[in-house]
Amino acid sequence: MTTQVTEQFSSNSCKVKMEPTPNPRHYSRWEAFACTTTLHGLRHVFIKSYSIVKRVIWLLLLWSASGALFYLLSVSVRKFISKPIKTVVSQATPAEGLKFPAVTICNLNKFMRSKIDVADEDEKFAQMGLNISGCSEIREVRGNLTCGQALLCAYEYGTVLVNGCNDTTRQNIIKALNHSSDRLFNEEEFLSKYGHDMASMFVLYCRFMKDQACSDKDFVPIVTQYGLCHTFNSGQNNSVLYSILEGPDFGLSIVLDLQLNESTLSEFSTGLKVIVHDQNTFVNRHSGFNILPGTHASVAVKLRKVSYWYSITPFKYQ
Repeated sequence: MTTQVTEQFSSNSCKVKMEPTPNPRHYSRWEAFACTTTLHGLRHVFIKSYSIVKRVIWLLLLWSASGALFYLLSVSVRKFISKPIKTVVSQATPAEGLKFPAVTICNLNKFMRSKIDVADEDEKFAQMGLNISGCSEIREVRGNLTCGQALLCAYEYGTVLVNGCNDTTRQNIIKALNHSSDRLFNEEEFLSKYGHDMASMFVLYCRFMKDQACSDKDFVPIVTQYGLCHTFNSGQNNSVLYSILEGPDFGLSIVLDLQLNESTLSEFSTGLKVIVHDQNTFVNRHSGFNILPGTHASVAVKLRKVSYWYSITPFKYQ
């Protein structure tokens, strides 16, 4: 008959004794581990001096903590495998200031009536550069219409916009312009020469950074499909303005005359279209905002630089 050596494990009130027994398997190694482990919750489950209710509560807490552990661990593993992108947003102002954006201003009215009505015999016709391509070619079919009136008559709603323009005259002008294989009508030239120039809209008030005076010469004309526009701080000749301070007084402040008496053809309303953009981007009039006549608009802009990093897993060709 074999006799087992008696061993005793004690941890606070958790005691496990091994008495001499013919079968050593009667001793629970798991109970001995639970009473001696440093895992706090597990030990309390096996303290026999506790009531059944208290031990069950400790068991439930242990299960809950273990479940939360494995859940958070699985979330972390899935997030790691998905290769997430970390985005860090920071705000910094260089010592020389921030690059001020380009500001493009467009009059919603495409053509000035005073230019449209200038006769060919008027000395202003040549001085203002209104004798554009197509004027002489349609001279015989436009009757008493000036060159500007005749070209405007050729537009879709020309019969409504121009006095003396009817469907017959409009069709004759279009046929004359399309008769030759050469390009007789240049719409960009028409918009550029007969549109609103900045000098005529300027009201002698223009300030940048509150005390820096500007003029119509600081605006660069640009022709879009919707009309003639003018860009401030366009970046031509690598000359770009910087803004050191922020606020409504430290940007561009300008007062313009919309010349409502010059209205001919516009986009549903009169006023200005303002587009704020980078110097190296295309001027998209659809991204701007309108300013109605007799109103004041204050616009705040922020420069946001986005940098990103990503990795591409190379494909394996088989």
